[in-house]
Amino acid sequence: MNKTNTATVTSTQAISVSQIILDESNFLTLWGQVKKDDGWHRCDFVTTYETLNTMLRYVQDRSDAVQMTIVQKLEHMGQNPDLIDLEAELGSPVLFDNMYFRLTRPGYREEGAWIEYTDGECYYIDDVLPMPAAREQQYVKKIDHCMDMLRKSYELYLGYLELDFEEDTARQKADLADDLKYTLAYYAWKM
Repeated sequence: MNKTNTATVTSTQAISVSQIILDESNFLTLWGQVKKDDGWHRCDFVTTYETLNTMLRYVQDRSDAVQMTIVQKLEHMGQNPDLIDLEAELGSPVLFDNMYFRLTRPGYREEGAWIEYTDGECYYIDDVLPMPAAREQQYVKKIDHCMDMLRKSYELYLGYLELDFEEDTARQKADLADDLKYTLAYYAWKM
């Protein structure tokens, strides 16, 4: 297994987990599905407890039920490996969505080349990040628009200077009489 490595990196914004397999290692195997452009596909995932905790933090509404199910299983875990059937315990698979999952496909080295052997049916979950909220995206758009308007004002100011307007008159005509606005416009133009 020391020859195992990852070859292909991909990403998704949603996975569904039906079962979790626990063993004595620091890794978990999650049985479920991955959302791709053309729909949901059956897939296994390998990840760490830390990554699962991160995933649970981002789905706060489902987090408590999943955490309690895992804790109860760990307290009464007899055999290794052991299975937590989330679908049976909670009534449905657990959906982890509105996240950015960085996934890699396992592979092994053969004659100097990496060979992938899972055909997209197994991924390592390397990293999980929250998706920016729609409200945050609105603010980013508004800030970008503001910076664009400041940049255009500074370009207008430079145009007036080229036409030999006085400094103060050029700033007034470009609506940059305020020193702070003028400075912001300058830095927006520089970007």
